[in-house]
Amino acid sequence: MHSISPLAALMALVTAAFATTGPCLMEDYTCEPVMDASGCYNAIILGWDGASKNPADIFKCVDPPELMCSCYGCTDGLDELVNKNNLCPYNGTSTS
Repeated sequence: MHSISPLAALMALVTAAFATTGPCLMEDYTCEPVMDASGCYNAIILGWDGASKNPADIFKCVDPPELMCSCYGCTDGLDELVNKNNLCPYNGTSTS
């Protein structure tokens, strides 16, 4: 019977967490417009009444829309939505 050391298990979890975390460029304020648009994309993420049901509509929350793919890792809910729906890299189809 094989056993995994607690350290090896912890490292596997940490590696998996980093592998699914999107980019977040806060050092030079690049992602500030995405953070400021949280009300827009949170409505989509949380399924609020009157909000779009299309996950790709998060790109309508920022200008330029492709900025979302540079900054979706700044918040957990946005990161989860983008990864779950494979929304990045931005392909330009969500803002039509």
